[in-house]
Amino acid sequence: MINPVSRNETWHRPARGGHPDPLKMLGYVWPVVEELRSRPREDWPSPDALTEALVELAEWFEECGWDDFALRTHHEVLEFRREAGDAEKLRRVLTLMRDNLMRQERYEEALEVTQEELPLALLLAVPGHSSTGIANTARYWVTNLLGRLGRHAEAAENAREAVAELDGQELVPHRLPGYDLAHAWLEYAHRLATIGDYEQAAEWTALSAAFWRHRGPGRNINGHAAFEELGLLQVRLGRFEEARVSADEAVAVLREHAEEEGDRQSLDDLAGGLHNHANRLRDLGFLAEALEAAQESADRYREMLAATEGRAMVMRAELRLSVALVSLGSRLHDASRLDESLAASDEAISLATKHEDRELGRQTLARAWNNRASLLITRRSCAEAAEAAAKSIELYQTADGKAMARNTFALASAHAGDLDLALEASLRSVAHYREQHARDPYEYGYLLADALCDHALIRGLRSEHAEAGAAISESLAAYEELAAHNPGRYRRELDRARSVATRI
Repeated sequence: MINPVSRNETWHRPARGGHPDPLKMLGYVWPVVEELRSRPREDWPSPDALTEALVELAEWFEECGWDDFALRTHHEVLEFRREAGDAEKLRRVLTLMRDNLMRQERYEEALEVTQEELPLALLLAVPGHSSTGIANTARYWVTNLLGRLGRHAEAAENAREAVAELDGQELVPHRLPGYDLAHAWLEYAHRLATIGDYEQAAEWTALSAAFWRHRGPGRNINGHAAFEELGLLQVRLGRFEEARVSADEAVAVLREHAEEEGDRQSLDDLAGGLHNHANRLRDLGFLAEALEAAQESADRYREMLAATEGRAMVMRAELRLSVALVSLGSRLHDASRLDESLAASDEAISLATKHEDRELGRQTLARAWNNRASLLITRRSCAEAAEAAAKSIELYQTADGKAMARNTFALASAHAGDLDLALEASLRSVAHYREQHARDPYEYGYLLADALCDHALIRGLRSEHAEAGAAISESLAAYEELAAHNPGRYRRELDRARSVATRI
């Protein structure tokens, strides 16, 4: 049922500012709408006079930030468009409604609208014309919304249809040849991975990566992302040599562009890519190479910070350097370079503390304190480590982050002699990881194994031998499976678990 917006509903509602002033513009549009609503249709100056006025009204509602009013007005326009039978104008209002509902996060309704929009867009699509791009976009949003609603098998099928439609499609004006198809390959790969078909996901991701790798000069974030995702899939599939090649290619596309251009954007892309590269290399067990990449990332961010001016830009540069330093500290810890690791963590804490009011600053500060706590445990400064881990627990906003910091706190507290506090924290950490592992064994397997290993150690210190034995047996079984799949990454963790088992 249509519920037209009346002017008196808007009188006392605050509006978002803009130029031109949307409230002032509404003052011009409202009299036209009200007059046309009050007159018989045959007295309108044109058959769609009220419809066009309502389209403008909805536009200014959105400029005011009043998406609810705009949506009601779009519904009013929709009825007129359906009655008139102009397919292109009907498609346009459906597109506006989809965008509006997406902003309001009303995804069920957005999907219904987009599923009506798509057949119209396909009907109106002309080969080689921009209308084809509109249809491609509508198809994408059907896939996106199905995924958001958890209907992953349908999302994958819709993404497959998008690939089929784009394959052989005439070039749309102002688009690079193959650009839309390469994006569709990657989107299809995402959907396949979501439903667990990692083999096919890797094949389609490889197609997209190959396209972007040979695209030619210029910024190539798409190529970097495709190779990053391909490497992650290859690790999951146990294809580690291929994953190493993909990891190297991911950073190579950014390095080539940075060497060609040397501008701030390309250098920033490279520093961020090196940060990711260090994490990928560590996941593959290449610890020395991971440290080298992490060091280069931090060095590049430090150079950019030194050349940065302006408060906002300096803040951004300091936050990015702090993130890189957190990772560098971890890689230095892996290499047993403890003094350098502590220095990196302390610098990260100093930088992130300046921006603790920002989400990234708080998140980075939480990670930095947790890293510092882990390092202090290694150095046997366990009381100080517990204090650092407690700060990390307080700072983390996510359940995963708190569980990680809580596990560090438990281990530090146990070594500091506070076994009751240690047990409480450890039980909470294990419970969280066990719950998440039931949902996603791949992502949480090693985290649960690590928490169980520490839990076994704490139980052993409490002379609770049965509980300690059960925990370490479960941890060992998990690590043996992980190390069999990826020995480079998990051999050290398995050795540690075996050492704890011997002590118990």
